[in-house]
Amino acid sequence: MAIEYKDLLGPNGEENNMGGTEQIVYLIRKSDVKTYPAPAAAPANKYVMNTPYVLNTGKKAMQLYTTEDMSELDLGSNGEADGKSFKPMLKLFYPGIDEDAIQFINDVKNDKVNMLVPLNNGKIIQLGSGKHFMTVSPEMKTGTVSGRGLGTFIEISGFVPNILFYSAAVPLTPAP
Repeated sequence: MAIEYKDLLGPNGEENNMGGTEQIVYLIRKSDVKTYPAPAAAPANKYVMNTPYVLNTGKKAMQLYTTEDMSELDLGSNGEADGKSFKPMLKLFYPGIDEDAIQFINDVKNDKVNMLVPLNNGKIIQLGSGKHFMTVSPEMKTGTVSGRGLGTFIEISGFVPNILFYSAAVPLTPAP
């Protein structure tokens, strides 16, 4: 079956194309997931996940704050001819150095996660899936007296076959 492409005609003046991300992104641990999202049975677009994550009892998505204008999502291309995929890279900055931040970076550094990244246009990008996971690389810095200040630079990256949108509810309350 041949892939059908849709026309990409460009903006009509009504779009919100502000860069960056919203200031809260969501981290979901692989070990917390009971069922991963999927597209509808007969979707208009098979890359839009419109069923929600179902998490294990007591688990929920972690909210992760990033300083305004210090977040960036790069959905870079990866691979050679006839073998293309994507290597998403999400960069965030969490201000300050406190006990919760230190516990987070110590605990997450070897974990496997999926991320839900709200863009400033209302869309949410899903990084990872049930078969491809993201890893978190935190780097805590004191900064200089006249520079950025205390905080943690966080990079989340991995390899995925497709870029996905997420259009279901973010699981923010502990699962029953």
